[in-house]
Amino acid sequence: MTIMDNHRSALIAANRQEYGRHYNFLKFPTRKHAKTADAERGELLVWLRENAELGCRDTKVDSRRLSPGCRTCAAGSWSCLFINGRCNASCFYCPAVQDGTDEPMSNGIPFTMAGDYAEYVELFGFAGVSISGGEPLLTLDRTLGYLSAVRRRCGNSAHLWMYTNGTLLTREIAGELCDAGLDEIRFDIGAAGYNLKKLLLAVGVIPTVTVEIPAVPEEEALLRDKLVEMAEAGVRHLNLHQLRLPPHNLKHLANRDYTFVHGEKVTVLESELAALRLVRHAIEQGIDLPVNYCSFPYKQRFQQAAARRRGIPFIRADNETVTEAGYVRVLDEGRVQYFEAVTLPAGSKHGASVFEKSLPSGRRIIIEKRPVSGPIPVDPSLFAGFTPQAPLPDALARFERIPAGLADYF
Repeated sequence: MTIMDNHRSALIAANRQEYGRHYNFLKFPTRKHAKTADAERGELLVWLRENAELGCRDTKVDSRRLSPGCRTCAAGSWSCLFINGRCNASCFYCPAVQDGTDEPMSNGIPFTMAGDYAEYVELFGFAGVSISGGEPLLTLDRTLGYLSAVRRRCGNSAHLWMYTNGTLLTREIAGELCDAGLDEIRFDIGAAGYNLKKLLLAVGVIPTVTVEIPAVPEEEALLRDKLVEMAEAGVRHLNLHQLRLPPHNLKHLANRDYTFVHGEKVTVLESELAALRLVRHAIEQGIDLPVNYCSFPYKQRFQQAAARRRGIPFIRADNETVTEAGYVRVLDEGRVQYFEAVTLPAGSKHGASVFEKSLPSGRRIIIEKRPVSGPIPVDPSLFAGFTPQAPLPDALARFERIPAGLADYF
């Protein structure tokens, strides 16, 4: 069995465990179907390589005119604050668990005070902050308070954006958001039946208006028609995501005629192809609306690497190296060991090697230097003059490099 076979088998086993008895009712591609779909995707990517730009190791298409928030994300320098866990919409595709949580959270850390979060943003040097939920407009005063706190603390050095379904937006609220420092607002127009009425209330008030939605396969024709309408309405960017199958939402997606694909998380094959076709259509038709396909591998690889990397300055010794994949490499007498920086709320169990920081409220955050491998024997010359293209043993590659390309279909 090859290394790739082993990797696929491990992913299938993990997916099977995650979905339990429901796994057997999911439709995955046959070899023939996977081959046909991969061929179509290959043709699309050949065209897009010639007429667009593939970024982030070919996981983001088209990267030429990304929104300011997306550029910040691609640089690995942003923080997402989940302002609440409640929503007034019921989108079948929502990947978030709307559990009613009413405590703002970021990176697993609760931030009950806006000042604490603003200091956290400054401490880590984030160049961007996104406010998500839930639906941020359900807790408008809180949302405005956190936006204002970050803007006061960080000035114009941080790009601030917010995700919303827009159903509660008014022109007055758009003005309040702008006054609080919001630079970009992102609408999930799928929650409003792809109607742009509410979105128009933000145009001309908030500097950048973006649409961010999953590529729903059965809505592809509608979205083609909407591209011109969005461009004419003042939408500056369209971000398309790949549908994925979170276990809490299984009943809503499994009943649709989708083909699911194994991976770090289960995704929808037809969604990716629809997204790539929409990117191509916008370019072919000369529509002045940048369309960006933000693939699940991008989120899984680049966003997670960024999350690992952000705490490293606090725990890395001068003789230690940060890898592309966001780990700390420690060399010691013919052995290499890898560590990650894990940010934790005070009171969490942690190892001995930590950095602690007090926030204005008196609460503390902890950054732990946590081993992710044991010592691995290596030839001492391996990292002498090391380059990104240098061959690596498989035991080291996952700690050193971010894999390239979109996910395989199987």
